[in-house]
Amino acid sequence: MNKFQNYALGQWISGTQSAHELFNAVTGESLGFAGSDGIDFKAMCTFARERGGPALRAMTFHERGRMLKALAMYLLEQKEHYYALSWATGA
Repeated sequence: MNKFQNYALGQWISGTQSAHELFNAVTGESLGFAGSDGIDFKAMCTFARERGGPALRAMTFHERGRMLKALAMYLLEQKEHYYALSWATGA
């Protein structure tokens, strides 16, 4: 069974308590669980303000562009997986 995680505070984190079960919108099959209980949203804002923002500001316009391009290329490589998941959840 899939347990979907959240990327926060520079790491992958699972919700700690009541995760919600996600279902295939067509078949009703269980796809896995996702939740955000136990994730410290205040700490996430602090992390973004103290680490994420300064890291982005230290990069040049072109460096940020290359970073976004690398992310886009990765997502493009994974698109079939994401299309199937999007279709299954009715997104």
